[in-house]
Amino acid sequence: MQALLTNDHDSFLHRFDVRAKLSVSIICAFSALMLSSIESLALLFVATMIYALLMNRIKILVVSYFFMVLMMGLSLLCVLALSGIFKNLGSQGLNLTNAIVPFIRGASAMNAVLPLALTIRMQTLLTSLQSFKLPFMLYLPAAVMIRFISSFISDVKQIGQSIKIRGFKLSIKNILLHPRIFLRLTFSPLVFLTLRTSDDLGIAAELKGLGMCKKSNFKITKFKRHDYALVATALIISAICIYIQIQLGGQFFKGMH
Repeated sequence: MQALLTNDHDSFLHRFDVRAKLSVSIICAFSALMLSSIESLALLFVATMIYALLMNRIKILVVSYFFMVLMMGLSLLCVLALSGIFKNLGSQGLNLTNAIVPFIRGASAMNAVLPLALTIRMQTLLTSLQSFKLPFMLYLPAAVMIRFISSFISDVKQIGQSIKIRGFKLSIKNILLHPRIFLRLTFSPLVFLTLRTSDDLGIAAELKGLGMCKKSNFKITKFKRHDYALVATALIISAICIYIQIQLGGQFFKGMH
């Protein structure tokens, strides 16, 4: 379990600088929000999926996509239910494209953020963010949110093991046949564990005295050639996606307002 969830599991992405991976996450997430055509988003999704596979965490990717598909499915069911109540809601805006675009956007952003969260250490991230000369009130919440992802995955793993101990086999058949039991055994403990984890992260930040001292004992490493190559690759792919979007005449940030 620890080998799966901690950042000590070495992979190809561990050799890159934190600032390079942070830049890639920002570029890809912003591009995902900006693009709206299926073609440009498909290219971005393929590129970010290859990037996510480089962290060598296949199980985490599968579980993440399972929950994403589950959440998107529930959201779609809610939209369909509301469109049945309010006739004017679903007749114009509800189609296959409008259902696929948000999923590809979310999946592309997740593919870019997960490697950042699972291949870095908290102190390294804080030190790198300090090098940007950002105010403490800006970079600390960002660092805690990124650190929260790996803690959340650890909580999900812990709940899965407790469910197995109780004798409930996690399978698609059991989830579909016993949805109430599944929800009671998973979501309720997950909410309490998530609240406890957020408190623990806040207490840990206070105990470490974060923000009390402007200087850090950790040495900031310099960008290397492979770091520049990684950021340049992300920029090139983003530019190609934008070019495809322009050629197709698509609207930027469509559906975001």
